[in-house]
Amino acid sequence: MLALACAGAVVWMLTLLRSNVVFFKPVSAAVADRSGDAGRTMRVGGAVVPGSIERRDEGIDFSLTEGGTTIRVHHVGSEPALFKDCAPVVAEGRWDTGAAEEFDSTRLLIKHDNNYEAPPSGAVECPKDPFRS
Repeated sequence: MLALACAGAVVWMLTLLRSNVVFFKPVSAAVADRSGDAGRTMRVGGAVVPGSIERRDEGIDFSLTEGGTTIRVHHVGSEPALFKDCAPVVAEGRWDTGAAEEFDSTRLLIKHDNNYEAPPSGAVECPKDPFRS
């Protein structure tokens, strides 16, 4: 009886943990796994495509690329101060159920280390692969 109660508790805890975990995937892996991730909150990482940022009243739209794959991100909310062309970005949200290759984001994170220094003004140099360092 005690073993059955312990097994039930373990299954219940694993179910709760699985539903509360937010997975991170680079753009290329996220696109490859899109059908299995439908409706799941996740984080997708890549670099902002230069010239793709479009500001709207409620947020921004931009393209995110990694590993030769590009997606369009529709973000609702404000963006981080370091958000710009070529910035290594992690977008948290879900795949748009109505649009192919479009990701709906509610949170943006900028990837940088403790020694971050902005590039000289006017210089736009995109990282080759921001999430494989």
